Amino acid sequence: MSSGYIYDEYNKMSEEARAKAEGRTIVRKEEPDTMSGRVGHGGDVYRNRVRLDFSVSLNPMPLPQSIMDAALIGLSEMHQYPDPVQQKLREGIASFENAAVRNVICASGASELLMAVCHAFRPRRALVTAPCYAGYERALRAVGAEMIEYTLDEANGFRLDDGLLYTLPGANIDMIILADPNNPDGRLMDAGLKKRISDVCDGMGITLVIDECFLPLTVRGLTREPIRDRALHLRAFTKTFAMPGIRIGYMLSADTQKLSKISGHLPEWNVSRIAEKAGEAAAEVMRNTSYLQNSVAYISSEKQRLTQGLAMLGIKVYESDANYILFKSRAGLYQDLLSKGIMIRRCSDYSGLDEHFYRIAVRTRDDNNVLLRTLKSLL
Repeated sequence: MSSGYIYDEYNKMSEEARAKAEGRTIVRKEEPDTMSGRVGHGGDVYRNRVRLDFSVSLNPMPLPQSIMDAALIGLSEMHQYPDPVQQKLREGIASFENAAVRNVICASGASELLMAVCHAFRPRRALVTAPCYAGYERALRAVGAEMIEYTLDEANGFRLDDGLLYTLPGANIDMIILADPNNPDGRLMDAGLKKRISDVCDGMGITLVIDECFLPLTVRGLTREPIRDRALHLRAFTKTFAMPGIRIGYMLSADTQKLSKISGHLPEWNVSRIAEKAGEAAAEVMRNTSYLQNSVAYISSEKQRLTQGLAMLGIKVYESDANYILFKSRAGLYQDLLSKGIMIRRCSDYSGLDEHFYRIAVRTRDDNNVLLRTLKSLL
């Protein structure tokens, strides 16, 4: 579908009318939240007594020893400045991503790159989906951008569809931030739709950011297709290797000018020596071992067991392609589980969801069994 076709068919309609025609709603968010800049996340083990944390969606497989060893080498080299251009790290990432080194930039986690993108391009008006990761709003608010939401349909399992394309003409936006798979529902974008969105954004001069941090832990993510479009593909080792405490993220794009502009909004030496060494080892694991394939197979098996177990308890479960599951149950379940030492992700702070929605990670079989037994006792 070309941008010209979309203009011809929809440009005479108002933004709200186009959304209504597609069975969607557009929600404008013009005021920042009142949480003093705080964004809801899982993983708050610092203020809660937690023995099993299902609120953070990380790879349940053990961290390869080579990465731990590399991090320790980095620790022993703390007297050295890290490489300001992360040459070896970028070469390693480029190798397994089938990219050129010039098409890779690195940062201290994906969140730093989100902030850098927004500061580099200063969007006036940006579009995100609802529900989606709250960090997008945080980055957009930091530069004073107005944010509008494209509401995903619960009846369609929160799957993104072509209706998004129909909202673009006349929407007067200069940035879109999407996730593939989406968070918190875990649905992958249709590959054809993803390309159409990228093509239309390119033709309309809209900066497209696609958060793919969870993509490696999906079946589709096992195939490393070269990045040929001008969208900004955001990725990280955080989820893939369950090492969020070592901040290491990267961005891929065929548009080297955009990457250069983003790099200008990153601080010098932003990747620590420890993260640099761990990232180099992680890139080697991705390139030369079956770790990722084994991880995806294990996650797929356990996700099926968890989904069936939840459904047997009468819980509404939404289809997921990722290593986490969105479900709907009674209000108050978060606190009840927390009193048992189990933390899940309450999703009432996601736009479009309420206190009945929760997200859980796919953990080890033993951990997943404990969760199911505890839920059975509570429900």
